[in-house]
Amino acid sequence: MSEAVLEKPKDRVSYHDSVEEMLVRIRDDGLSSVFSRFDEQEKIRCKFCLQGLSCQLCTNGPCRINEQKGPEKGACGIGPDAMAMRNLLMRNIMGAATYAHHAYEAFRTLKETGKGNTTFQITDTEKLKWMCEKTGIDTSQSINEMATCLAELLDREMKVNPDQHSIMVEAFAPKKRKKIWHELNIYPSGIEHEVQNSIASCLTNVDGDYVSLAKKALRLGLSTIYTAQIGLEMTQDILFGTPKPHEVDVDMGIMDPDYVNIAFNGHQPWIGAAALMKAKTKEFQDLAKQCGAKGIHIVGSIETGQELLQRFEMDEVFCRTDGKLAGN
Repeated sequence: MSEAVLEKPKDRVSYHDSVEEMLVRIRDDGLSSVFSRFDEQEKIRCKFCLQGLSCQLCTNGPCRINEQKGPEKGACGIGPDAMAMRNLLMRNIMGAATYAHHAYEAFRTLKETGKGNTTFQITDTEKLKWMCEKTGIDTSQSINEMATCLAELLDREMKVNPDQHSIMVEAFAPKKRKKIWHELNIYPSGIEHEVQNSIASCLTNVDGDYVSLAKKALRLGLSTIYTAQIGLEMTQDILFGTPKPHEVDVDMGIMDPDYVNIAFNGHQPWIGAAALMKAKTKEFQDLAKQCGAKGIHIVGSIETGQELLQRFEMDEVFCRTDGKLAGN
C-alpha cells in the first residue's frame, strides 16, 4: 500500500486496518463507499427532513412545516407531531413487511421440507416438538408431519384478523403485558393485517392524530415480533440447527484468489445454506479443480453471512465472513 493508514481512532472510520486499507483502494479505483457518500450528503441535508417535518406523500406537496415561522400545517391539514409520527410509521411498515416476507419464505421452506421437496432436513427435532407443544399441534405425528403442520399454523398466524385470537401471541407474550395491550388497544393481529392497516392510515387525511399513529406503530411492532419474527427464528433453528458459540474468522480479507469464491449477500439464508451443502460435495469441488482452482469457498456477507455464521462451523469450504462490511 502506498499510503500509510492513520493510527488515531478519531481519524479513522474503523478500528480494523483492513477496512482502512480497503477504503484507500476504493478511493484510488475511483469508486465510493458508504463513508464517502455519507460525508457528501452531510453537506446538503435538509433540516426539515431531519426533524421529520417534510412530506412528499401526495400531489398537494411536497410540504414542510416550520413551527417558528410557519406554515404550521401541511396542505392536507396535518400538524407537525402527526407528520413526524407518520414518517416514522412508514419506516416501521417497511421493516415489518420485510420481516413478513422473510417469515413467509421460512414457513414455506419448512412446509416443503416436511414434504421432502427441498434439499434441507429437519435438524433440531427437539425444538420442532417444543414449538408444536407450545402451539397445540399433535406431537404423536412423525417429524415431517409436525413440520408441515407447524409451517401451516405459522403461515395462518400472519393472516390473523382483529376478530380472531393469535395462537402465537397467546403462547409467547407475557401474561401481564397482554392485559395492558388490550387496555391500550395495541393487542396485535397478524402482521399482514397490521401492515395493511398501518399503510392505509398513512394516506392523506385518513389519520392525522399522532397518538393514533403511534399506537398503530406499537401494535405493528408487537405483531412483527409474535406473528413473524419468533416463528421465523424458530423455523430457521429447526431447519439448520440452533446457533451455538464457536470460533470464526471475520474480516474484509475473505477472498482467496486460488479458490472459486462464492459470496452470499442479503438477508435470508436459503440460497447460501443450499449452496454451502452442495459445495461440500466432492462433485462440485472437483468441478472447481478441473477449472484450475484449489476448490470452492463459501463466504458470507450482511445478514445472510450472519445466519450462516451462527449455524455452521468454519471448515475447508465455509471459511469466513466479512460481517456487514461488503454491503457498503
